[in-house]
Amino acid sequence: MLKFCQVLSKLAVIIAILLLTACASNQKETQSEEIGSASITAQNPKAADINLQLGIGYLQQGDIDRAKQKLLIAQQQNPNSPLVWDSLAYFYSRTGDTAKADSYYQKAISLAPRDGKSLNNYGVFLCGQGQYQKAIQYFDRAVKDPAYVTTGQAYENAGLCSEQMPNMQEAKALFTKALQNDPTLPTSNLELASINFNQKKYDRARFYLDRYKTKGKATAESLWLEIRLANMAGDQDTVASDALLLKNKYPLSKEYKQFKQSGINV
Repeated sequence: MLKFCQVLSKLAVIIAILLLTACASNQKETQSEEIGSASITAQNPKAADINLQLGIGYLQQGDIDRAKQKLLIAQQQNPNSPLVWDSLAYFYSRTGDTAKADSYYQKAISLAPRDGKSLNNYGVFLCGQGQYQKAIQYFDRAVKDPAYVTTGQAYENAGLCSEQMPNMQEAKALFTKALQNDPTLPTSNLELASINFNQKKYDRARFYLDRYKTKGKATAESLWLEIRLANMAGDQDTVASDALLLKNKYPLSKEYKQFKQSGINV
């Protein structure tokens, strides 16, 4: 099971502009200045979209001041856009102003009450604040949006929140729903592998771990799980290779400490 800080990093915020190029290129910057600067206080959805992309791009680069500037301009240019408010809420959640983030997420949802993206994003925020049950309610609303294309991700987010409650039975059901919508989701596969292992359902654990390995990278958690499964199966080659990888890549991890204390021979 993932630690809380790891869980937050796995929760997926779905902002449409994040699926576009996040780099604030010179061409995009020039276009923004040409379209946006002359009409900052006027309704201008096209300019708002450009400034929104730039704002998120700057945020990802760590340029907080320019990110805020572009996002606030976008807000002035298209104040009735749920995506603008959702993106500003994301900005404030990333920069530590949780009160404003909460308010802005609610504003986005008030403008589009059935929009799966905004509902999912608010759920991620609430989960990060420890409001797990309320977060799950918003994920449940998100998956009811027929236009929401990343339903599997919302179910996965709900599963991660359920683990924190903890409610492992509900988490298992939610990860299963996530994979029914998108069988390639790495986190859901790894979490189900871990849950099944802890329930001594080793064949199912191996099934989900093998699926995880087709899309996910080797992590301390996945390596330690595979070491234990391989050891039970008498596969000493896998035990030895994974143990070496765990030692070299994650020497300070709790999983490597557990391996050293396990008595498993390599």
